[in-house]
Amino acid sequence: MERPLAPGETLPPPTERITILGWIYRNLLSPWYNAVLTVLGLALAYALLTPILRWALTQAEWQVVVVNLRLFMVGQYPKEALWRVWLLLYLLSLTAGWSWGVLLGKRYATAGLVLLGAFIGLAVLPFAPALRLRWFTLALTALGAWALAYRWRETGWARKVAFALLLLYFPIVIIVIRGFAGWDRARQLWAALYLTGVLAGLVVGMWRPEQRWPAARWGQFGLFLVPLALAVLPGFVAWRFPLVGLAAVTWAAWLTGRSNPTTLKGFARVLVGLYLPLLFLLYQMGPSGFLTRAMPQVGTNLWGGLLLTFLLTIVGIVFSFPLGILLALGRRSAMFVLRMFSILYIEFIRGVPLVTVLFMAQVMLPLFLPPGMTIDRVLRAMAGIVLFAAAYMAENVRGGLQAIPKGQYEAAYALGLNAFQTMTLIILPQALRNVIPVIVNQFIALFKDTSLVAIVGLFDLLGIASTVLAQPQFIGKQREVYTFIGLIYWIFSYGMSYTSRQIEKALGVGER
Repeated sequence: MERPLAPGETLPPPTERITILGWIYRNLLSPWYNAVLTVLGLALAYALLTPILRWALTQAEWQVVVVNLRLFMVGQYPKEALWRVWLLLYLLSLTAGWSWGVLLGKRYATAGLVLLGAFIGLAVLPFAPALRLRWFTLALTALGAWALAYRWRETGWARKVAFALLLLYFPIVIIVIRGFAGWDRARQLWAALYLTGVLAGLVVGMWRPEQRWPAARWGQFGLFLVPLALAVLPGFVAWRFPLVGLAAVTWAAWLTGRSNPTTLKGFARVLVGLYLPLLFLLYQMGPSGFLTRAMPQVGTNLWGGLLLTFLLTIVGIVFSFPLGILLALGRRSAMFVLRMFSILYIEFIRGVPLVTVLFMAQVMLPLFLPPGMTIDRVLRAMAGIVLFAAAYMAENVRGGLQAIPKGQYEAAYALGLNAFQTMTLIILPQALRNVIPVIVNQFIALFKDTSLVAIVGLFDLLGIASTVLAQPQFIGKQREVYTFIGLIYWIFSYGMSYTSRQIEKALGVGER
């Protein structure tokens, strides 16, 4: 964005505004002190970059990266299961291309061409021919998805497909990477009951919600109290916790459908249409099912490298964001107990380092579990990261909430909106828009802080570096290894920062 004109200042000739020389003169050489700073900056960049490039191009031995590339990317993930990772990469290319074409169209085409060129650049590097072909086809997949989505962007179904891909991609990643251990019949039955409870609660809650009697009372008794009544009977002691969970999930779905019947109508139709296919998938997850045979479970002890870093980051972002919003709202609540709980949680978590939280999650969390129940150490690390990031996210969101004037609340109440509608439709969108830079900065910090899980025995991208440097033929190659890892962290961190700036520009943050 160009700076505003000073009083009395006139625009330069069009040739100076649109040509490369005109841009250089205006931004780098005018006035005279800008020219001095430009020359000093170029001299400093030359002095710093020349030895770095000389080392990188002539002296560095990048064989340590080429030989251990698979280890850097996926850790000890089985070689025979790598097709799952490539499948997810192709799905990511499809999702990114389709979503870009539908939601953005030709906007930010420069960024898209840069990403596409990066994929094509990977295809010409000295990798194996099969690997280069895969990188090239990934670029073609993204380009083809963008072209098709841009052609059909005006249709309603194209937008629905884009949102479905964005919403379902991460659950699909977890399912495909982990695989299936072969559920027993009891677990399959309970999964089917939970799916049925969600569908029934949603449909019953949406059915004539304006009638408080008898529809509401029937929904409460039929969907909520019956599972609770079964849970207290002596014959159902072994199923007490699953029954209570079924009642809670069903009641939550009923309340959701009752509060937003119009908004959730399309989602309910999709869920009804997918009900039988989902039951069939649950059946195929049994010990002799097709999914269990095709994708056997891969233990989390084999997850590592950039794959584990991504999973920890995405889980931290996805779950800490809503939890942080709830904590921020709880800290501003008029309920004393809720407010004090939120304050104590936020201040306690922000007062200890992430390493302490990770150690507590690994050592103390199993003490609170029932006898015989264990939680995988990767899940424990994810829980620690989520709980830690949520406290900082809560303070970021609270800052955005405090920036909203009181008149916004009063105007929403004057329009007849209740407290929930006021917060979700009026206040939160404005508050989150104001703190986009802070939130993205938190996401970037979270992405880099995942490297601390190496201290608790998990081999993420940075943890893999220590194993690579322990190989006898690559001892002393720290500069090559850490340069490669630092470049990966910089690429993804800069990508998140660039995306944040584009979102701010699109939303007019700081302008309106």
